[in-house]
Amino acid sequence: MVPLPNCSLTGMRLEGMERNKYTCVSICTTWDPDKSSHNVRISDGVPSKLHRERAVHRTDLAMSDTGFSKGLHILDVEWPTKMRGSHAVIGVALAEAPKHANSYTNLLGSTESSWGWDIKNNKLIHNGQTMGNYPKDKADGVFNAPNKISCIIDMITGTIGFKTNEEYLGDAFSGLKHKTVFLAVSTVWGGAEISVAYNKGCNNTPLSLQDLSKLTLRDRVKFVQQLDHLPTSPGLKRLIADKSITDLDSIDENTHL
Repeated sequence: MVPLPNCSLTGMRLEGMERNKYTCVSICTTWDPDKSSHNVRISDGVPSKLHRERAVHRTDLAMSDTGFSKGLHILDVEWPTKMRGSHAVIGVALAEAPKHANSYTNLLGSTESSWGWDIKNNKLIHNGQTMGNYPKDKADGVFNAPNKISCIIDMITGTIGFKTNEEYLGDAFSGLKHKTVFLAVSTVWGGAEISVAYNKGCNNTPLSLQDLSKLTLRDRVKFVQQLDHLPTSPGLKRLIADKSITDLDSIDENTHL
């Protein structure tokens, strides 16, 4: 399991989603007390916000109530920088991942059942091992993750990554395909308050690389006026003109020019 380079199909799909190329879904996501440490308090009134109780020499983990096994999903986490402490990790976990530890540690990412980004030291962690720096292009410098971090869960390719300040930081982990993962955080900060919100997502079958290229070309070509005059081969013209998107169950009608 190794971190992936920034250029990826996940990044392309993320851009496509933000440009309304996909039919988006809306999911109400909250923290799940049954899949979280007993030292994490989740209010019935505001289940999207957790409060980590004060405890010495303990690390506690919390998971979302929603699991993801297909599609592409963006979840926003609000985690104030002043409430992070020495070990603050965000990522995904399987339902059986350990929920607490009797020490200060990077609990998320400590076993085979969880994958985490240590936002204090900018390291990727899985199975108790450091998998590299993240973001990769900030490896030799200082990167301060802001209060809001978006976790990009791409179960089409089985990868996860993160976005801050509207910038996708690249794929972080791979190998998650055919699993059901939950958004997760682990923290040591007494009194920490962390919120989660489902931003947007889609459960459609993915676009192939050919179809992604086709849609990009069609975005830049005015069909009737320009297609016949393109300085390219007849085969490529036919590809662009083909309105069928065979790899996608549903796509915004505006893309069918």
